[in-house]
Amino acid sequence: MHQGKFFVFEGIDGSGLTTQSALLKKWCEKQGFVVFLTKEPTDGPIGSQIRLVLNKRLTMSPTALALAFAADRMDHLEAEIIPKVRGGVIVISDRYYLSSYAYQSFNVDLKWLMQVHSKCLRPDVIFLLDVPALICKRRMEKMRWHVELYEELEKLEKVRRRFLELAEELKKNGENIKIIDGNRPVNEVHADIKAIVIRTLKRKKREILISEKAKREKGKLTDFFRSFPEVRRQ
Repeated sequence: MHQGKFFVFEGIDGSGLTTQSALLKKWCEKQGFVVFLTKEPTDGPIGSQIRLVLNKRLTMSPTALALAFAADRMDHLEAEIIPKVRGGVIVISDRYYLSSYAYQSFNVDLKWLMQVHSKCLRPDVIFLLDVPALICKRRMEKMRWHVELYEELEKLEKVRRRFLELAEELKKNGENIKIIDGNRPVNEVHADIKAIVIRTLKRKKREILISEKAKREKGKLTDFFRSFPEVRRQ
């Protein structure tokens, strides 16, 4: 089976990650793809501990929390993401390592964070949904009864700026990050994301066709040489 694709949604809380990742899953499935939608922190044993910290029911030092996120991510990769991508599945993740860089680099060294995540699978596309912090705050107030660790307005503003700064730096290093204006109607945001995914899938299709053609040509060449007895003896 051909290699799948790995798409990631990033942004501050309230920027529409859950909505847009679900819409992309639905659209990909309509095109006939097998899709796995997931999120971070996960619902696994390490992710469950992280959620307690985010809900302010458990305390960890910034370094311990950073390592917990990284451990949850590596477990997520090895148990779910990598096997599915290798099996031809389109994997969509609501958050990945860019969130760790943006949220945790205020208290933990960024270079160290990047080293910890250096073995992570690189996404085919990272969609950074950019929405003003005040808009995100208002969205969350309509849906939630409590404020999590990073959801105060001042923190949201700092993290938003951090996301944008990091995105530009990572793009220079070859990361395929697309900054999407998320402060628009949901269908308009989805249309922009869909257009990028279509281009990515078309490139993948061309790669598959080229690969299959190369295999066929190699097979023909092998058959040609096998027609000579002296080659068969070797």
